[in-house]
Amino acid sequence: MGKYWSEDFYNSSAIYQEGLKVKKDVEDFRSRVAKIIGVGSKEIVFTAGGTESINLAILGAFEESLKTFKKPHIIVSAIEHPAVVAAAEEVVRRGGELSGAPVNEEGVISLPAFKKLLKKSTFLISIGLANSEIGTIQPIAKIGRLVKELRKERESSYPLLHTDASPCPSYLDIKLETLNSDLLTVDSSKIYGPKSAGILALRKGVKIHPIIFGGGQEKGRRAGTLNPALIAGFTSALEAAIRDKESEAKRLEILRQRFINHCVKRLPSIIVNGSSESHLPNIISISVPGILGEFLLLRLEKRGVLVSVGSACSVDAQESGSPVIKALGKDDLKESTLRFSFGRFTTEDELRRAAEIFVSTLNL
Repeated sequence: MGKYWSEDFYNSSAIYQEGLKVKKDVEDFRSRVAKIIGVGSKEIVFTAGGTESINLAILGAFEESLKTFKKPHIIVSAIEHPAVVAAAEEVVRRGGELSGAPVNEEGVISLPAFKKLLKKSTFLISIGLANSEIGTIQPIAKIGRLVKELRKERESSYPLLHTDASPCPSYLDIKLETLNSDLLTVDSSKIYGPKSAGILALRKGVKIHPIIFGGGQEKGRRAGTLNPALIAGFTSALEAAIRDKESEAKRLEILRQRFINHCVKRLPSIIVNGSSESHLPNIISISVPGILGEFLLLRLEKRGVLVSVGSACSVDAQESGSPVIKALGKDDLKESTLRFSFGRFTTEDELRRAAEIFVSTLNL
């Protein structure tokens, strides 16, 4: 059988010549990703996307912490991604404890309130660098410093800080050291890379238990044959995001402000959610009091403007209203909120036209 017909030809775990070449390529991609995150290549675990990375971080850390705590405790923010929430709930199902850190009306975590939630048995804090629904950026570096000081004070390896940075590489610094984070998730699909690819980056010395079992791939932390094509695509996408980060962030922030100014001027009753100072430049969350978000979504879609009524990954939230908006203390607006998102291929003319359609749709 010719080598190109072998089902294992592109298997980086194989020991024949072609397999070894693929392994070398994968390790080159790993080193390139590690350089961007600011860790050693051994601290990069390739995963099948952000959801798996989040589950590996939370459940992997939980299982490892059972060596130290009888009832491990986890803290997540009140506006976390559904994957974080579901994994944290699984911690409870397995015998752990869960606390939700409250946020203010802009979606920013209250540090004093967060400190009160910490326990001696807290093994992990999982907080996203920025919320993908309202765009608010969290003070992760400050939280990370607090966690470091707590570990030093307790002379312990716990608690750890996990940060989901998936929406952020195109706009923010995601180096582990800058964020003072111990575990970091990045999802390929959020940076124009292939779906079903991502990473979990770990600070050197952090131990996690595998949650997928089989072979000894990824230094025993994640079983399963790697997909070199997806890894190559993810690496290229991440490098492009970092390369264009500053210019793209500035460009989109200008467009974002123009969109908001146009809508608020014409529709003074609408409410723009999230932080006005610390936010991603590609997301706008707008509540329209008294009007069902799904109704507006359908009307806008007919006119060529595609929006969502919650996180793109949260189907349940879209059906019953946004839990993020509810967590901001705006329960009456959770079913009246739209999420506008744009990015690398969005032009000024397109965004201006979208704003005009939005305004005219509400004025019909």
